[in-house]
Amino acid sequence: MAKMYPQSISEYLPTDSERLVYYLLKNQLPDYYEVFYSVSWSAIEKEHLVNSEADFIIVDPDQGFICLEVKGGKIRVQDNEWYVSDSFHGERKLNCSPYKQAEKSMYHFLKRYSNVYHNNYKGIYCAGVVFPFSVVSPDMEIDKRIRDFTIDSTDMDHINKKIKRMFKVASNDSYGFRIYPEGQHKLFCELIKENYAIEAASGALVAFKERQLEVINRVQDNYVYLLKEIPRFLMRGGAGTGKTWIAMKMALDSSKKGLSTLFVCVSPFLSDMIREKIGSFVNVESVDSLFNKLFYGYKDTSEFKHNNLKKRNDISFDAIYVDEAQDLTEDVAMTLVMMLKDDNKSRLGVFFDEVQVLRVESFGNGFGDNIPIFYLNENIRNTSNIYNWASGHTKLGLDVVTNPVEGPAPTTSEVSNWGQLTMLLENIFRRFIDEENLSNKNLVLLVENTEEFFSYFKNGIAKWSFTLNRPLNDSEIQVSSVEDYKGLESAMVIYIHNPNSSCNMNYIAYTRAKFYLTEIIRRF
Repeated sequence: MAKMYPQSISEYLPTDSERLVYYLLKNQLPDYYEVFYSVSWSAIEKEHLVNSEADFIIVDPDQGFICLEVKGGKIRVQDNEWYVSDSFHGERKLNCSPYKQAEKSMYHFLKRYSNVYHNNYKGIYCAGVVFPFSVVSPDMEIDKRIRDFTIDSTDMDHINKKIKRMFKVASNDSYGFRIYPEGQHKLFCELIKENYAIEAASGALVAFKERQLEVINRVQDNYVYLLKEIPRFLMRGGAGTGKTWIAMKMALDSSKKGLSTLFVCVSPFLSDMIREKIGSFVNVESVDSLFNKLFYGYKDTSEFKHNNLKKRNDISFDAIYVDEAQDLTEDVAMTLVMMLKDDNKSRLGVFFDEVQVLRVESFGNGFGDNIPIFYLNENIRNTSNIYNWASGHTKLGLDVVTNPVEGPAPTTSEVSNWGQLTMLLENIFRRFIDEENLSNKNLVLLVENTEEFFSYFKNGIAKWSFTLNRPLNDSEIQVSSVEDYKGLESAMVIYIHNPNSSCNMNYIAYTRAKFYLTEIIRRF
């Protein structure tokens, strides 16, 4: 059974013909094959941006790759023009031969392999077409060579044989003798996985994500319903398990019931994001902004003792929801509890992940004793490769169930001086932003010391400048400390740190990345 990407095709809203071919390839090809479904790509042709996709890319570690185009319905060819018909849409003329369409994808990925890895691809490569519901009759106007790269409805029970035949014909008698390096096979597969990540970051997996979010929304709504009669509770969940979104939903639910509601967290960046989402209905504050309104002489949470400061205001709420609570001290937690209007009836929801702790002191018993605790264990943010990388490298969050979207493997590079770091970052920016059309708003740099980073890169790198805030134009790239970015996420994360960074810090940084993660280790 072949290894399929994605593991489930249903979330991608496939056509009936694509669904059939997906399962036939999965069940008939041997387990050393890797099959990629719906690989989108774009290129500039004659000064115009062309968007296309390969329906399937089949990769054999011993031979090379095949791009397959799938055409459902009945096919006919007349005067070199291709027509397809079905009972729903009638007959329509195709813009070009499906073989040419498959070949365009083939040549695109050949060129991309060469551009990315600066090396020629040494495996066998070819393109073919699958007609799962049509017979290619002997009198159809296509030549013999094209027939060798055709799979029609009569071939559905022996696809493996047809795939091997394609490799053999494409090899020009070198089949079984050509040397295809294992390293090239792995690099090519990573290239396709990376393509998934870039397309996802650019919005290409919107349909998948929307369907996934529908399921997530139902599950989260069930949490809101399940806990509605429990006045005080703790909810623990690993990175990316949806704690923040559940807390937001609960805060909105309390507000709709007419309760004065507070949503509070440590990070001002996270509170800004939450405020944009629900701020018109709920009081959203960072701990610092809240305590500055409450107390004279307040400085920060690390030095805060709830009995040592004189109150500036006396604010209370019917419901309080605390996110990223692992960042709070016991005194801060006790103070938040004291802001509840009614000790018995007021609502308190505390969301935390004890793995993502950067402080020695935690909230302890600050929220009270004997509060029931509930658990979240399914990651819905990161691709499985990113989360497995994070947990594998840090040995943290090992009990979390990963996302079904696999994505590319994270990458690691090392630099020994500022000059090497500059060159590496410029290459990454040019590749992903300029060449791959990734939006700069979907990219963030996480660093250990933002002041040091900005002092060296005062003028940015090449045409890009750096900002601590979200980018306002196409030339800005956001830079943040790991601590400030807790609770937030980005399609692509570049994490720059020294080899001695703590496992907790690394776990937090790695799990900010949704689709693509690159790690740069500073040895200076």
